[in-house]
Amino acid sequence: MFGFGKKSATGIHVSGRVVRIATLGSGRGGVWPLALVESELERPFDLAALADGEQRQDLVSTLKEIADECGFDYGNTCISLDRRLALIKRRPLVADADKDNYEHLLWESEQILAEQAGEFSQDFVLTQDWGFVVAARYSALDCYLDLGDEAGFARLDVDLAPFALYNAGECAELLPGEESELLLYADAGEAWLMLVEEGEPLAVGSCTWEEEDEVVEVLEGTARKLLQDAGGDIQRIWGAGVGDMTWSEELAGKLGVPRSILDPLAAVDPDLLGEDATPEQRSVYAIAVGLAQRGLAG
Repeated sequence: MFGFGKKSATGIHVSGRVVRIATLGSGRGGVWPLALVESELERPFDLAALADGEQRQDLVSTLKEIADECGFDYGNTCISLDRRLALIKRRPLVADADKDNYEHLLWESEQILAEQAGEFSQDFVLTQDWGFVVAARYSALDCYLDLGDEAGFARLDVDLAPFALYNAGECAELLPGEESELLLYADAGEAWLMLVEEGEPLAVGSCTWEEEDEVVEVLEGTARKLLQDAGGDIQRIWGAGVGDMTWSEELAGKLGVPRSILDPLAAVDPDLLGEDATPEQRSVYAIAVGLAQRGLAG
């Protein structure tokens, strides 16, 4: 009744061949990390691997091994949804009541998806002025449920990487730091971006690049398109990820704003961290931590 017990949740961020896992505990003393683990798969976990039971076993085996080695279970788990599987649209809110706005967003999503609407699961995120329509095919979500069954997940949610990144920044008490900010998570070959205005999501984007590309140019092009579509500018970039940290610093220089590191554990009592990792090293787990934060809140 009074909720004195401890809770835990695990976030799983899969990108290419790399799996990053963050397990968080929470209680009266706050939130603290139980495990931050990174592992490499034999082959990239792409859409074909997600849909094929035999190929999924590479990830399933890795997840089980990590849980056994670290001494936790997947009782409350949230995994990142592959960016290629989600449709995201931003629409202005048209009513004062949330119920009316949800109904309008549902109507708009049905117009966008047309005759395929019945094939999609839809969710909505409301801010003060905007609503985000997020849609994913039931067939793709079923594959994640199969993955959860095979790996022994007791409870499974999925979320998009940029929203998990936002969760991480908000729970770390880093947001809002400025009136308008850009969150950037740069991985090996792909990146996720989110514009945040007065502490609320404003626009989301992603980009990919090849080995011969100039990464900062790709990031700059994506960031400037987000800014153009949103009709504003930013005062700060929050950088995270495994990519060269000079990428976010160089991008900040091109946009003429300061860059800060998005440390997802910045608000955790230092005595509970139990490690000597730097904010840059902890930023690698920003999406995984944001996913786990959703599990704790659910």
